[in-house]
Amino acid sequence: MIKKLKTFFWFIKKPQYIPQIVQVLKRNSNKDSESSPTESTTWCKKHVVAQKDALNILLGCSDLFELPQLFPVDFKWAKNQEKECPFTMGGEGATSFLYHIVKSKRPNKVLETGVAYGWSSLAILLGLENNENGFLVSNDMPYIKMNNDEYVGCVIPDRLKQRWKLQRAADVNGIPKALEYFDNELDLIHYDSDKSYRGRKWAHMKLWESLNVNGIYMEDDINDNIAFKQ
Repeated sequence: MIKKLKTFFWFIKKPQYIPQIVQVLKRNSNKDSESSPTESTTWCKKHVVAQKDALNILLGCSDLFELPQLFPVDFKWAKNQEKECPFTMGGEGATSFLYHIVKSKRPNKVLETGVAYGWSSLAILLGLENNENGFLVSNDMPYIKMNNDEYVGCVIPDRLKQRWKLQRAADVNGIPKALEYFDNELDLIHYDSDKSYRGRKWAHMKLWESLNVNGIYMEDDINDNIAFKQ
């Protein structure tokens, strides 16, 4: 009961995230789909491609240079910021792969959902650094009850923030707002927020419809449930 009360008061203090409660409550109507990691993991194993092979397919090259090698100063600074953060959040993910995609494809309109420390944001912004028209909108809902708001995106250096807009909202509000900002046209999408089946299915439809021809869609943890498979 105490945990529930703490959650309740957290949402009362942060009303911009209240729409997420509705999404969570509606998940009970899709229990089988919400809990389907076995089916989704089996499907993923049948279609998996190594990152270098994916780069070759998408870019015509397989040279996957790592961010610490390409940006040693920025990466060392970012790791120190992560170390000094009093909260434990999401890991780095496929940041080097993401950087090469952005660097080569030169997208102008990029939407990211889910930020945490900001590792994927950092990779995208480093890739956009020499792209005059490139811009990133990141939508993030801080972890419930953690009060980590001021540390979201903490690994991003100030020099890169001129190409970055951070929205603090639940996906159901933040994604439409970001799409409106970009006139419903996106060149690259990196989805790493609501991992539930219902949350993904809702977001997939809106995001896919906004993706430009030759645009790229990336999503994390697709083996959690069958939403991506469908």
